[in-house]
Amino acid sequence: MINMSEKVIFPSKEWVAKFKDVVNSSKDYEEAAKTWEGDFIFEIIPDGTRNLSEKHQLYCDLWHGKCRDAFLVSTEQPAPEKVEYIYSGKYNNWLALFDGKVGPLKGIMQRKFTVTCSPGAMARLMKALKAAQELVKCTTMVENVEYI
Repeated sequence: MINMSEKVIFPSKEWVAKFKDVVNSSKDYEEAAKTWEGDFIFEIIPDGTRNLSEKHQLYCDLWHGKCRDAFLVSTEQPAPEKVEYIYSGKYNNWLALFDGKVGPLKGIMQRKFTVTCSPGAMARLMKALKAAQELVKCTTMVENVEYI
């Protein structure tokens, strides 16, 4: 278990570990995602406005209201070869998502985020919007975050 009082940087492996704990303790996410299964890469792209100098990818394996695995993708811990969804956006767009200024679907419609997925997977994603909203809500519950 991660110490929730420790300051963590977003994005980092420590942030991902705290996020996984928050997701797995969220009854709202568990209920909204009880029939959802799929894995994601959340891709954070530098936009020149912050101290983020390279792209970061966070992997999440989501299964029926729980996060079975989550980690910061690296050479030591690469993502699986086939990932169902890649949700990608610039760093400041991620911050706007976390602040509630943009939702996961609205962000796609406003071209702040893109989704790359396997054929037919987009329809499944659109049916799970409540789960996506609860997942984003979980990001706001990670405590003591420092945004670089």
